[in-house]
Amino acid sequence: MYNKISILALCAAATMKEVAAGSLHRHMHPKREIVWAETDTVVVTDYVTVTVTAGEEGPTAEAVPTFAPGFSGKGEQHHSEYVTAPASSTVSSSTLIVEPATSSAAPTAPVAEVTYPVSSPTTLVTVKLSAPAVESPSSSSAVQSYTEAAPVASTTEAESAAAATSTTAQAYSTSTAAATSSSSGSSKRGAAYNDASLVSTVLGLGGKLSWAYNWTPDPNGLKANVVYYPMLWSTASPHSDNWDTHAEAAISNGADALLSFNEPDIASQANMSPADAAAGHIQYFAKYAGKVRISSPAISSSEESNQGLDWLSQFFTACDGKCQVDFCAAHWYGPGGEDGATQFLNHITKVHEACDNKNVWVTEVAAQSGDVDAFMSAITKALDSDEYSFVEKYSYFWLSEGSLMDSASALSDFGKIFAGITS
Repeated sequence: MYNKISILALCAAATMKEVAAGSLHRHMHPKREIVWAETDTVVVTDYVTVTVTAGEEGPTAEAVPTFAPGFSGKGEQHHSEYVTAPASSTVSSSTLIVEPATSSAAPTAPVAEVTYPVSSPTTLVTVKLSAPAVESPSSSSAVQSYTEAAPVASTTEAESAAAATSTTAQAYSTSTAAATSSSSGSSKRGAAYNDASLVSTVLGLGGKLSWAYNWTPDPNGLKANVVYYPMLWSTASPHSDNWDTHAEAAISNGADALLSFNEPDIASQANMSPADAAAGHIQYFAKYAGKVRISSPAISSSEESNQGLDWLSQFFTACDGKCQVDFCAAHWYGPGGEDGATQFLNHITKVHEACDNKNVWVTEVAAQSGDVDAFMSAITKALDSDEYSFVEKYSYFWLSEGSLMDSASALSDFGKIFAGITS
């Protein structure tokens, strides 16, 4: 009896052991399955579980935050105006890029490329939109409100700089194509103006003008079909304010040169020492070297010490080879008549030599006495000849009533000579 009971007990114990072992064994498999399931989730999820589609935005949008901390721009921006990032986005610390949808893809939000500021508080959040494969009304609305808050369409720092000048560029009416097709042909003659409308008037009268400048970096409403060249009058404010914005705008509209300081050798003008002018020239113009041609500061025709050609020589010494100068700008004032014309032409030749035989732009010239008509006839014929081919451009001082204009609608006699209407 005891043996039977013992045997039964042993059998029962053995059975319980198998049952217990079976349960433990079955427990281990789900554990491995859970580990495998987690790994599988990481591999295959690819953020599919947080994909945002129209009307199903859900709280998972927080998985990829799209706001820019410290954003400052035109007006306040609310969280509801931020672009919702699709889950398949690739995210880095500075950019969010959404791959464009193909024509066979399911409806998605408009393709957007977004750049966020990382360390620069003055950089605007920017959005570049392209047409969506399939319209998504809800997400499209979000993008619209976002772009109204930050209306700069750019994705890189360089493009942002270009976009920053695009508004200013609209104020410039000239373009490379327009300048090329101008009726002025290859004329060296240009307009030194304050009233932009007079440039159009002269062209309307048949004047042969191909370029213009107004001692500033802003064309101030110039609509004429000529190339506008911006000048940085001096490094002082307000002359240097927004210089780069205006310079880039002028370049984008056909300007192939920039003009440096206005008579820094004269106390009543830019009034800069050669050393200060050299430092300022490097600061404001070096970045444009190779992109456009750059003038020297425009010197006066004074023969006094530390002025005119003497100042120019000191400027080049102060530059120590670091100033980009592709041509020299010069002014001349003196007597009229043929004798005055000879003095002027001799002076311009000296400027050419002092400028290491580089070309010269005469951005101001005027006869202050004598026969102005004879003076004008002599210098225009000479400057347009092969002998003075080193003179690329010239402008008389200046396009205004009492000088080149007799009235707002009529040229003076010597104005007609300068404009190439008479000789």
